[in-house]
Amino acid sequence: MKRRHLLGSAAALALAPAVVRAQAFPDRPIRFVVPYAPGGATDTSARLAAEFLSGKLGQQVLVDNKPGGGTIIGTEIVAKAKPDGYTILLAPGTIATNTSFGLKLPYDPAKDLAPVVGFVDMPLLLAANKEAPFKTVAELIAYAKKQSAPVSYASPGNASIPHLWGEQFKAEVGIKLEHIGYKGSADALKDVLGGHVMLFSDTLLPTGLAVKDGRLRGLVVAAAERVPMLPDVPTVKEAGLPANLQGAVFFGVMVPGGTPEPIVARLNTAFNEAIADPATRKKLVDLGFTMVGGSAADYGKRIAAETEKWRKVIKDSNITPPA
Repeated sequence: MKRRHLLGSAAALALAPAVVRAQAFPDRPIRFVVPYAPGGATDTSARLAAEFLSGKLGQQVLVDNKPGGGTIIGTEIVAKAKPDGYTILLAPGTIATNTSFGLKLPYDPAKDLAPVVGFVDMPLLLAANKEAPFKTVAELIAYAKKQSAPVSYASPGNASIPHLWGEQFKAEVGIKLEHIGYKGSADALKDVLGGHVMLFSDTLLPTGLAVKDGRLRGLVVAAAERVPMLPDVPTVKEAGLPANLQGAVFFGVMVPGGTPEPIVARLNTAFNEAIADPATRKKLVDLGFTMVGGSAADYGKRIAAETEKWRKVIKDSNITPPA
């Protein structure tokens, strides 16, 4: 009994500093690393969350844009930071797809980073040039099956999630599509609008705006429910497609591996409150995002599921890694 008591006391003493740190957290500003350039919906989503969290936590949450390396530069900064909760990451979907491709990274995502919360999703959208000889997914499939040559489709980049989804879509519905990768959505959108490419697999922003104003035809939003930006565009289920074709570029929050659990829990609660806040939520929805939230474990499972999903698509379609 005495020995067990001593062991228990030792464990309690070892845990005490972490508990004290968590109770005091945060007592100084938090650095919120965004692995993208300033501007755009992704950066804005982080700034909206930071504004809410600054008031909620009583300390400034400062967005620090660290673009480059296909999001690897900003992610590495957080992976190698001190695990005290004062450096956090807006983790993009590449947290899964980089692993799916088996890229050699300067950090181990499974060990050097820890999940905090799923933040927002940006749903995927399949759109077509207005002059395309089909108006629905069913008509696209019927049209493609009659063609001797593949139907071309654009994406914002080779190995991007919209590209991977396009290959998954092609395999699931059994049609021939030819991928044309661009360096960003803007150039791809220009060519689709100009009729040089018939289809575009992209995120809801920016391409949803071209659908909304009538310049493109929306065929399907890869979401469970219709999105407010495009209320007339059907979901995967409504378009008669398999449920596994629901897809999004997903964003979450991560901290350095080894960050004390009470601090992770504090951040998780704060982000869930930001997601639930009506004013913040409306601004995010207006940007085209859908809300996620949930526990740290939920987000960890999401990363694992997305990693396996895209690994299979990459292998089955023989997709080359990002340059």
